[in-house]
Amino acid sequence: MKIVGNSQYQKGANGLLILNLLRKYPCSRVQIAHELGLQNSTVTYSVARLLENGTVREVETEKPEVPEVTKIGRKPNLVGLNPDFGRIIGIEMMSGLYRVCICDICGMVLVKEELHYAKKNSPFQELVAEALGIASAKCGNFPILGACIAVPGIVHDGNTCIEECWTHDLKNVEFKPFLQTFPFPVLFENDANCCALKYMFNRDDQNDNFFYLLARKHDSEVVPAGIPTIGLGLGLVVHGKLIRGASSRSGEYRSSRLMGTKSNGQIDLTEEQLKNLDTDASIQRDLIKRVFADLFCAISIFDPSNFYVGGFLTSLPYRYVLGDVLSHELQDDWFETKWEGEMILVHDTLFDPAEGAADKILELLFKVPHVGSSEPDLRQWNALLNGII
Repeated sequence: MKIVGNSQYQKGANGLLILNLLRKYPCSRVQIAHELGLQNSTVTYSVARLLENGTVREVETEKPEVPEVTKIGRKPNLVGLNPDFGRIIGIEMMSGLYRVCICDICGMVLVKEELHYAKKNSPFQELVAEALGIASAKCGNFPILGACIAVPGIVHDGNTCIEECWTHDLKNVEFKPFLQTFPFPVLFENDANCCALKYMFNRDDQNDNFFYLLARKHDSEVVPAGIPTIGLGLGLVVHGKLIRGASSRSGEYRSSRLMGTKSNGQIDLTEEQLKNLDTDASIQRDLIKRVFADLFCAISIFDPSNFYVGGFLTSLPYRYVLGDVLSHELQDDWFETKWEGEMILVHDTLFDPAEGAADKILELLFKVPHVGSSEPDLRQWNALLNGII
C-alpha cells in the first residue's frame, strides 16, 4: 500500500507503515522504500520524524535473509524500533488474584507476575486502581503507552463498558469516566479474546482463521454466591480479524444440554459434580466429552486452521483425559467433520490473557486507520498516537 502526500493523516499512516515493517526486522531507508513502495524522499522524511520522537533508533544488526536492494556504495545504516520508547501493560483480573505482563513496543515481554489483591473484597474500581498502580511501578521511569485489562465476561466493542463479568459481579457498567482518570489509555477486553489476540498479533499469516478455547476454573470461596466456578470462552479470528459479534457476545460457550433451561451456567454439571471435578476422572471425562462434542459443530462451520486449547483443560490431570477422549471416544466424530486443521494444547497458558491484553494495546499502537473507520477506533488511535508520529 502506497500512501503519499502532505496531510497529517498521510504522514501518520506512512509512519505506521514503516513501524509495522520494523516490527519484523531492522531495515535501511532504501529497503523500507523498496518493500513498502514509498518514494525515497517520503521514507527519509518519515524516518527522520520517527528518529526525532524516539520511536526508532539507528541499529547495527543486519536484517536477516533479505536480498540486498543494492550492492554498491557504502554500507547502509539500519533503523529499528526503539524498545526504550515506552512500556505496555497487560493485566488479567480474576477473582482473588491478577496477573501482570509488561512489554516494550517490540513486543518483548519484560515482566510476568502473579499477584494477590491487598483486599480481595474491595470494589472493582479499587482493584483496577491497585493492579494498575502495581504494574505502573514495575515499568520504572519508562513512559506507559497504554494498558488493557482482560476480564471474563462480556465487554462491549468500545472496550470501556462491561456488560457482564460474573467473577466480579458486574452488570452493564460503563467505566469510561473512571478509566479517563489514569494518565495513559486504559481499556477492557474479554479474556478469551485476549488469548486469541496474543496468537493473532504474533502470527506470520495475517489472514489466518483460528480460535482459542479458554477454560477457567475458579475457587468457589472467591466467586460470588450462585455463580458457577467454571467459565468457557472462545476467541474467534477470521481472516486475521477478531470477531466480536453484533452484541460483543461472540465466542460465549453454552452447553447444548442447557438450551431452554434457566441455568445461568455454561456447562450441565451439578454443584456436587463441580466440587468433585478435580478428583473424579469420570466427571472430568464427561465434561470433556460434552464440551468437545458441542465444538464439533463450530469446527465444521468455522473450519479453522488451528484450534488452541488453554486454561485448566491443558493442566494435569485434565490434559491426559482430554487426549484420551479425543483419541478414542470422539475420534470418529472428529474424522466425520473432515477437518484438516490442527488442535494445539497450549502447555503454558497461565499468562496468555495478560500477554494478549498487552498485544491489544500493541495492535492499536501499530494500527493504520482507514478513512471511514468507526469512531471508537479513531478515538483509540488518536489517544495512543497523539503527538507520537
